[in-house]
Amino acid sequence: MKKVVLTGGPCAGKTTILEAIQKNFSSKIAVVPEAATLLLSGGFPAPGKQLKFSADWQDAFQAAIIEVQRSLERSYQLIAEEKGIELLICDRGILDGIAYTSGGESEFVEKFKVDVESTLKGYEAVIHLESLATAKPHLYGQGHNEHRLEGLEEAKELEGKTRQAWSSHRQHVVIENKGELEDTLLKVTKIIESIINS
Repeated sequence: MKKVVLTGGPCAGKTTILEAIQKNFSSKIAVVPEAATLLLSGGFPAPGKQLKFSADWQDAFQAAIIEVQRSLERSYQLIAEEKGIELLICDRGILDGIAYTSGGESEFVEKFKVDVESTLKGYEAVIHLESLATAKPHLYGQGHNEHRLEGLEEAKELEGKTRQAWSSHRQHVVIENKGELEDTLLKVTKIIESIINS
C-alpha cells in the first residue's frame, strides 16, 4: 500500500487541500486524519486550558501521537485494501514529531525509539506545504484549527524544523505558499496522480 505524507508548518492550508483532493480523487485515496488533532479534540489535556505547558506534557503528547499515528495508518490500510483504494494520504506523519522535540532528531529517536530510515521508506512521498508564518506572516492566524497552540514566531520555527525532519526523504517536495490555493492544489494533485499511475 502506497502512503504519502502531507505536512507543513502551522497554518499551511493542509486541511483545505486535503478536503479538495479527497473530493477530486474520491474512491482512489483515503485520508488518514491528523493524530494530534484527534487526540486534542478527543480529550487529551491541552496546555493553556487544563494545565501549563511543560517538557513532560510534550513528551506524553508526542508518545501518544506516535502510537495513534501508527494505529491509524494500519487501520486505514485495512479500509483501503477492503475498498480497493490505491493510496493513503496521511495528514502529517511520524517524523513530524522531530519538529516538536527540543533536542531534534537525535533526542526524538532516543526518547521514542523511532527508526528514521525505515519510517522514511514507509512513505512514497512527502509533500510539504509552506506555512503562512514564513510566506505571509501578516496573514498568519488560527484559521480553521481551534487546537492550534503556536504563535507566529514559534510557527516560523516549526516550519523550518518540519522541513528539516523530512528533508532526507527521496521524494520530499516543498510547495511554496503564494497565497493561491488553486495553484497549490494543482501541484499536489499532479504529484498524487503521478504516484497513483506509477
